[in-house]
Amino acid sequence: MDAPDLPPALLAVPRRTRDLQAAGVTRYRIAGHLWTPVFRGVHAWCELDPAATMPRIMAAAALLPPGAALGGWAALHLLGVRDLDGRAGPGGRRLLAVPICLGPVGRMRPRPGILLDRSRLRDEDVTLARGVPVTTAVRSCVDIMCRDGVEEGVVAGDAAARFRVALPSDIRAYVDSLGGRRGVPAARTAAALLDGRAASCTESRLRVVWVLEAGLPVPRVNVEVVDDAGFLLGEADLFDPWAAMVAEYDGKDHRDLARATSDNIREELFERANVVVVRATALDLWPRRAQLVRRLQTGHRDGLARDRRRDRWRVRC
Repeated sequence: MDAPDLPPALLAVPRRTRDLQAAGVTRYRIAGHLWTPVFRGVHAWCELDPAATMPRIMAAAALLPPGAALGGWAALHLLGVRDLDGRAGPGGRRLLAVPICLGPVGRMRPRPGILLDRSRLRDEDVTLARGVPVTTAVRSCVDIMCRDGVEEGVVAGDAAARFRVALPSDIRAYVDSLGGRRGVPAARTAAALLDGRAASCTESRLRVVWVLEAGLPVPRVNVEVVDDAGFLLGEADLFDPWAAMVAEYDGKDHRDLARATSDNIREELFERANVVVVRATALDLWPRRAQLVRRLQTGHRDGLARDRRRDRWRVRC
């Protein structure tokens, strides 16, 4: 059976094998080149990329038993947090498992690529997004904090605040309401670091390195630094006014010639105003993290030891 013989809705999202068979697609054709397995028991039409974000989410949604909900990054993505796409590591090469929240008594067979969460699932923790049951944005962030640790929790919480689906204050209140659930200490640490002014997930990671690994004071996030005359020197990703130190994350877009030239000019302006600049890339956040920690600590010491009489900067409120 070719695509024209099937309802378009059947091809738009991954479907359970039994639903395809009920629509007249034979086992032989499902096993052929026109259908691609996403998870065990779920197939996608060949024109869908089974590794793409939405097909993976909708494939997991097709598996939801009654009373269950998608959680974690998948729930947040459906709720509008586009920066969380289920990929991790340099270049987003590693696919994260799709979390499904079952509650303590929910039943579902384990599958590769699916993460089963059996923590308590209250009615108020579940909502609908695109017709799919998902955990609320606050609950999703807290689950990530408890399960995946401080860094991933800060990334998720910052992103939820950036896309205005959850307030840091609400996330902190939810964490404070938790009892002895596993991972609560990490969640408390992550919740205390949340800042919705972070412009990207990598900026959030850089701030975690700054505070927790380099041991530096909590920085100000995306603040405008100007000179004595009020001329904008640049918007600092992270800034410590006491040490006059800026940390900047350079993503893929910074490789563009025009952007790189602008970055160089901004760095020169900062340095002329007696501001220390530390730059970081994806390599610094993953394989070279220990070196990044030392560079941040060295830059901070240099900033504290600077000749303050040469300062020609201030933070624009």
